[in-house]
Amino acid sequence: MELMTGLTQRKSIRAFKPEPVTREVAASILEAARWSPSWGNTQPWEFVVVGGEPLKRLTEAMAARFNERVPPNPDVPMPETFPDDYRARYMDCAAGLFSCLGIKREEKDRRFAHMLHMTRAYGAPAIIYVTFKTGLMVPYTMFDLGAITHAICLAALAHGLGSCIEAQLALYPDLVRQYLNLPDICKIAVGIALGYADEGAPANTFRSSREPVEKLVKWLGL
Repeated sequence: MELMTGLTQRKSIRAFKPEPVTREVAASILEAARWSPSWGNTQPWEFVVVGGEPLKRLTEAMAARFNERVPPNPDVPMPETFPDDYRARYMDCAAGLFSCLGIKREEKDRRFAHMLHMTRAYGAPAIIYVTFKTGLMVPYTMFDLGAITHAICLAALAHGLGSCIEAQLALYPDLVRQYLNLPDICKIAVGIALGYADEGAPANTFRSSREPVEKLVKWLGL
């Protein structure tokens, strides 16, 4: 895959085929992504790759808790407010996705069902959890984790796989640690749903928009 093509074609995949992701493919993805930059080459990331029955047990436990409306307690706090223009983009993204799914604004039960499906990683056959150690909750660590998370998604695309970066998979980190046998010092940043895209699924026809370069960049001396 040509790099510029990957950068412009990557998108969130929200419906997957049941075909499993092999350990060899997942390892190849992480082998490439590990060359991502980090502050002072600290490489503050670690990963847990889960599939098969362990994935099913974990996602069912998370979905059950979410279905019971248990308040989430993520290790990385979720944003609570955004300036109006940022919030508008967030709302437009949700509206566009639900439109592709044929879910109307007033259909709260169907919206909640979609969130449950998200908690089950959209049926992906694998999840890559991006983790970090206690004491590293600093802006540069989050910056570095974002860089390698994007690299994982690009490497997945190069292998013909789809991915979706999900904060939803990190809402209950105590369950993640319990089911994946991780120590308390292991903090959960995000989970990346990983698998082969179901190209015919309505959810995968959606792609969020981006602001034009002219609106984002101030040019000086060029």
